[in-house]
Amino acid sequence: MLEDYRKARKLGLKQIQRDVAAGNYPYPPALDDILKGQGYQGEIPMGLAEIDIALIAGTKTRGRQNTFSREFMPLPESSSEFASKWSDLIDSQRVEGLHEPIIVYEFMQRFYVQEGNKRVSVMRYLKMPTILAKITRVVPMPSDTKAFRIYQEFTQFYNVAPIYGIVFSEEGSYAKLAALVDKSLDAPWPDEDVRDLRSVFDSFSAAFAERGGARLGLTAGDALLIFLKIYQYSKIAHATPAEIAGHVARVWNEFVVSRDGGKVAYLEHPSPSKAKIIPELKSVYKDVLRAKPFRAAFIYEFGPLTSGWTALHDRGRKKLEQKLGATLATRAFLDCIDDDDFDLAVEEAARWKADLVVTVSPTQMRQALRGAVAHPEISFINCSVSLSHSAVRTFSGRLYEAKFLLGALAASMADNHKIGYVADTPVFGSVSEINAFAIGAAMIDPHATIYLKWFTAKDYDWKRELAEEDVRIVSGRDYHDPLFPHEAWGLYRIEHDGSTTHLAEPIWKWGRYYELIVQSIRNDTWNRERDIMGDQALNYWWGMSAGILDVRLSEELPYGQRRLVEIIRQAMLTGRAEPFAGELVSQDGTVQHTGEGRLSSEEIVRMRWLNANVIGRLPEQRELSQDGLEQVEVSGLIPLDPATLPHHGTAS
Repeated sequence: MLEDYRKARKLGLKQIQRDVAAGNYPYPPALDDILKGQGYQGEIPMGLAEIDIALIAGTKTRGRQNTFSREFMPLPESSSEFASKWSDLIDSQRVEGLHEPIIVYEFMQRFYVQEGNKRVSVMRYLKMPTILAKITRVVPMPSDTKAFRIYQEFTQFYNVAPIYGIVFSEEGSYAKLAALVDKSLDAPWPDEDVRDLRSVFDSFSAAFAERGGARLGLTAGDALLIFLKIYQYSKIAHATPAEIAGHVARVWNEFVVSRDGGKVAYLEHPSPSKAKIIPELKSVYKDVLRAKPFRAAFIYEFGPLTSGWTALHDRGRKKLEQKLGATLATRAFLDCIDDDDFDLAVEEAARWKADLVVTVSPTQMRQALRGAVAHPEISFINCSVSLSHSAVRTFSGRLYEAKFLLGALAASMADNHKIGYVADTPVFGSVSEINAFAIGAAMIDPHATIYLKWFTAKDYDWKRELAEEDVRIVSGRDYHDPLFPHEAWGLYRIEHDGSTTHLAEPIWKWGRYYELIVQSIRNDTWNRERDIMGDQALNYWWGMSAGILDVRLSEELPYGQRRLVEIIRQAMLTGRAEPFAGELVSQDGTVQHTGEGRLSSEEIVRMRWLNANVIGRLPEQRELSQDGLEQVEVSGLIPLDPATLPHHGTAS
């Protein structure tokens, strides 16, 4: 109909005006012009396929470029022959459909039309998602660019699952997608599996676009990865478009907080409570709390008898019960490492009418997300830092503050200037702890050297290496590990006969932490924080000033050392001492920071450089144990090759 043409032309003219005003080229770009500047290796016929119209970026040659706006809306007058042919095409499409394929060239996952521009224009106007095309791939010249590396990964994916349209902005995403659908990139997928993924993606991308996904700065492919980390692919592979649209609506805030790489708001101090209840209402308030006590469920990967980390949190759970008495009840679910066990624990917690579900490991994040989406009436938290999600808030502590004190103490005890530091895993926050320890040591002894080793690095003997360097003051595990009952932990001294003397350790006051979390939910601070910072993930990153971290010193320490630690501790609490303020220099001599102001929370959490007095480095993927790999895959600081990891999804 000519009326459709007039409407389409009006859209085209508006697009032209907007592009000209913004200084953008207003017509479809020509692939030939692009290749003049870049060159290409050759062409490969790819055959017929349905392609996403959204991926059609321009024309093959210049030709009649100015016949269309950049979005392929028509521009000639309504009285032209072009307008008549365009109107005939849209009538034909409505009656019987357009069956003749267009001819396109694919370059870097974008399509450029050689024949069929008017058909593309009509289908774009009708908001049709795909169009049949005969495709020729233009192979780009090799380059050391992120875009080329992602394209190489796409071609590997296409060879096993010939699907166009799933576009990612980050390297490694195709391997992650394959893992999430329980496949690999090593062998062609069965046709049925390819059709299922294509169907899921089509339904997902339509729902994502319908809700305004383009405004988030995420590709539909990027958003799909987030979606599949929450919903198990096996359970949605045959879901209807309406069901998938419903799932997209429920997790929309996950896409919002993931834009621009995922913004995390680090809340460094507990939010102040509302004004206290007036005395006359105190008794009524207490009666209400006792009538319906707050219920907190703790879901652990392992039990406290086999995991020192779980034991710390479970002691905190019990202290929380002691402190809040009849106004609170808790339940602990042990050994929920498997998905089925975790999901059963969540369902039991929901039947129990839990107000809060606590998970204590970053590797539980994906499970927690699934539970939080299924039960939005329950608040979920996960003990981790810098994981960007909306449905599950994260909590951790500024452990680097305690490490700063321990580093100073270590330097005061090391008569040969040599100190060992054995870190666990290179995850977010771990390098700041190493560096704070090293900076604290250098503050007391400018000649102090920190020898860095890793618990989760395999096939090497760090104890032997430290002994060969005559290192006798060592910072080991932060807590007693029941699986290694005879291993020294905390800060200790290795005596000449090989025995060890415990000197100090960092202490977590999880009971106090959980009390503050429960209080924030009860007094509605929890919801106010969400309303204020709804477009960011929220991380509670509290420290010594909140009373949730400290150091414990051995009674055997000399008075001078005990006094030294207390002086520095008080200086930190009053803001007069801060490890990450002033001049900071890394191993290679680079000045990382100058001035009195402290590094930002983001800079501290994601720190990858090591201080100048540290001897050692971050481990590489090949050097990590399986346990270390699983932790790094979720919240790690070092790059991993997703294609070499076990076939399971990540929560990062």
